[in-house]
Amino acid sequence: MPPFDDLLIRVQSEWNGWRSAEVRLRDLDRIHWFQPHHAPHPLLHGYVSCANIVSGGIPHDCDGRTPSHRLLVCILKRHALPTAYAELARRADDWRRSA
Repeated sequence: MPPFDDLLIRVQSEWNGWRSAEVRLRDLDRIHWFQPHHAPHPLLHGYVSCANIVSGGIPHDCDGRTPSHRLLVCILKRHALPTAYAELARRADDWRRSA
């Protein structure tokens, strides 16, 4: 298992939102760079299953009776350990090169 996979990462549904959740790095997939409307520059984004949220909450429609679904989340540099953010940025760069 890669060394960062169990780290908890704070994520948000919007780059300028106030609600956040924590997920394990290993549960994030399709990590990529994306610049949302009004964002100052591209930011790290990825997808996570709503069932893999460890703590906190991200607003979404989920009634508990339907299967879990994937949420697009934003990862801000100021909310992540420098080593974890560097790993996520590397994965986003790899994703961009393979696309």
